[in-house]
Amino acid sequence: MLARLLTYNIRGWRTLANEFNLEAVAQVIADTGADIVALNEVFHPQRKADNRLPENTTALAYLAQRLDMHYVFGPCLRWPATQDLPEHSYGNALLSRWPIIASAAHHLTPVEGKEQRGLLEGRILLPDNRTFTVYVTHLDHTDEAARMTQLRALRSWTIRDRNRPHVVMGDFNAIHSWDYEGRSAALETLADHPNGGPMMNNNPGPQVIPQMEKAGYTDALRQCGESGQGTFIPAADPLRIDYIWLSEPLASAARRAQIWTEAAGAEASDHRPVLVELDL
Repeated sequence: MLARLLTYNIRGWRTLANEFNLEAVAQVIADTGADIVALNEVFHPQRKADNRLPENTTALAYLAQRLDMHYVFGPCLRWPATQDLPEHSYGNALLSRWPIIASAAHHLTPVEGKEQRGLLEGRILLPDNRTFTVYVTHLDHTDEAARMTQLRALRSWTIRDRNRPHVVMGDFNAIHSWDYEGRSAALETLADHPNGGPMMNNNPGPQVIPQMEKAGYTDALRQCGESGQGTFIPAADPLRIDYIWLSEPLASAARRAQIWTEAAGAEASDHRPVLVELDL
């Protein structure tokens, strides 16, 4: 069966112009025709100051209802830092056209001075009664060493499914050297980025993406898409940091992959989503 998977960082329900983007995010997802959606930077329940929804309805619940999807949420941290969980929680979410029959939220290894990151695990019941596991994550945005620490924790969970078809989706804040073939100057610019970002000064180059490939995962966009495209819109040069990773049993399952593009200046988030069509 064919299924469309989408990974999308929604910037905490805010556009680049800092406007509430719930309807815009819903429209993007609907336009892609996605069956399974990974979301990053999700406030759930939505911050009260931004809540323009019916009473007792959260932004995430509204989004799922609008798309006729099931959902689960995995908190990473409280925002702002309070004891009010889940009233001010922030993390990852999973939407699915088909039932999500089990889920778990895991904290990745804490890194001193860095934001707490997490891994959301969801098991989906497909129409033919097979189950399919999806992992959703969002790694640190400042330091490759921190991302490596988080990746090791992530792998301690995903390795349990190493022999079963599954995907790992989300904002890895990491770069793939494949995107920089013939663009070495752009890669050097990233290495000298003054505010951190995908690489930091003194980093020995990309490590996270090679480790995912060494673990047997296939980058779906590399499998059947085009290199050199960007998912992080504010970047001066095309910068891809959002990924859909296929486990070894799915290595050749991607039939089509693309970065979904909206009209310039009218994007729902500061990220473009990645869409992959899989033969499950």
